[in-house]
Formats: sequence, structure tokens, C-alpha cells
Amino acid sequence: MKNKRSLVALLAVGALALGAIPALAMGSGNPYQDAQTGLNYVVYQPSYTAGLALKHFGMTTCGVGRDESLSVQYGSGKKFFTLTESSAKNICPMNMALIRGATRTVVNKPGAGSLAGTQVVTISVGIPRAQLNQFFSHLLPKYAAK
Repeated sequence: MKNKRSLVALLAVGALALGAIPALAMGSGNPYQDAQTGLNYVVYQPSYTAGLALKHFGMTTCGVGRDESLSVQYGSGKKFFTLTESSAKNICPMNMALIRGATRTVVNKPGAGSLAGTQVVTISVGIPRAQLNQFFSHLLPKYAAK
């Protein structure tokens, strides 16, 4: 019985390891760069994050026939911001409920090549306006002309 459990555990670990290899090989290691692939709008990555660490990076479905949107969070607790990026042509209807003490900022960034522009929305808590201005002025496009 012990050998049977060991064999099952070994097979499970092996299957997980084999499943992870292709996923690692396909990614660039930069979630913003990886997200740009397949989207019809320019993805912008902040080079300034007010010293806050990336806590969450995900994609959200925006409906049939629409691109997904980026949903990102930096920091936590009393100082954080969430970042949502979607096509400026087909803005993703997100439930962005404003919590007490939070600031919402919306900025439209230009498109490039055949890609549409981007609407960038942040909801921030505990971040001064000067740092938010720096954040928006340091958004770098991940689009590379081919």
C-alpha cells in the first residue's frame, strides 16, 4: 500500500513538472510583454510604481468580441493601487467601486501601428497626487513594431 501511494505521488509530481515546462518556455518572464501578444490595443507597463511591489497580475474577460483587460495590483494595506488597462475603442465595463479614501484616475494613452489606444484606470489609496503623476508619466508601451 505504501509503494502504491509513493508511485501515485511520484506520477503526480512528474505530471506537474512536465506541464510547467511548456508554460515557462512560452513566457518572456514579463507579464506585460506576454499580455501584449494577442491584444488589439497597446499594453503599457509602469516603470515607476511608488516603490510598491507587484501583488497581482491577471486578465479579465470583457465580453464577446472584445479584448481582455489587464487587472493589476501594486502594494497592499494602507498604500496600494489597482491598474486596469483596456482598449480605448471598446472600454471594458468593469465594476470599479470606489472605496472610501480612494482616488480614481483615468488616462487615455495613444495606440501604435495597427493597435488601438489604451484607457488606463487606477484606483489608489495612500498615494500622493505627485506620485500618481509620476506613475502616469512613466508608462512604457510594450508594443514592438515588427
